[in-house]
Amino acid sequence: MPFLLVTGYPSCGKSTIVDRIEEYFAGKGKETIRVRDDDYPHFYRNDYGNATKEKDQRSYLRSCVQKHLNGSTIVICDGLNYIKGYRYELFLIGKLCKTTFAVVHCQADESTCIWLNQQKEESSRYSEETISDLISRYEKPDPRNRWDSPLYEIHIGKSERPFNEDAVDDMSVDLEHPSPRFVDIPLTDIYDWLCEGKALQQNQSTQVVPLAPINFLHELDRVTQEVVAEIIDAQRLVGIGQHVLVTNSEPDQNKVIVKRYRTLAEFTRLRRQFINISKTKPIDSRCKIASLFIHYLNSNS
Repeated sequence: MPFLLVTGYPSCGKSTIVDRIEEYFAGKGKETIRVRDDDYPHFYRNDYGNATKEKDQRSYLRSCVQKHLNGSTIVICDGLNYIKGYRYELFLIGKLCKTTFAVVHCQADESTCIWLNQQKEESSRYSEETISDLISRYEKPDPRNRWDSPLYEIHIGKSERPFNEDAVDDMSVDLEHPSPRFVDIPLTDIYDWLCEGKALQQNQSTQVVPLAPINFLHELDRVTQEVVAEIIDAQRLVGIGQHVLVTNSEPDQNKVIVKRYRTLAEFTRLRRQFINISKTKPIDSRCKIASLFIHYLNSNS
């Protein structure tokens, strides 16, 4: 169940790139499932800018990814994926599923996006205003972030021929990057990483291991500290009203709702309250400790 996340500006050629990746994987005998922005039936190009509809679309795509990451098929999320907090959530889904993971960033400037947009059927086009707005909101992947790594960058232009590296020193040659049909894609590298690379691993505390009574207070303290650290790290990446996925918890009880940004002092106070309530009632697994603490945080937001 390898997971490939594709991101880039609107109309930058992402779907054409994914077509070529899927064709390469098929030649290797690998099946793929593509999850696309357009799969959500209640969302249209002109709905960008409507925060509620965008949030509903992201929730739908996230659930589709989670549903398909259960077998040996390669899952490709083909979409804008322009919010770094959302990419982080998708990364956590891959981590929960213990799968290999990679990000492909399709890079193009605004004029190239507009040029490619004009080549689409009218019903599939973005307005130029929407393209400009989405580009202004785009949060570029950073390979220093674990949720944006490994990162494969593909530079897309308007040239209808492959890039000739031998001509770089010839100033008379147009050095425009190739269009999506001709641009070089590191197909072998992507395939080797997804199909032969190291799978993401859950934290040790996500494993359901019965706790001996003598270890309970120690684990209660440690797990709640880990949950707080993960939330503080992640809440900066998501908007108010969205949620943070906590990896060291039960899969169906792992969402902390961000109603406002909390300080470390507030989390510390709530953590102490939770420990005082829980220490007389031993909990039998690390995952359950985390999920009960998440429930407590959501109830005291």
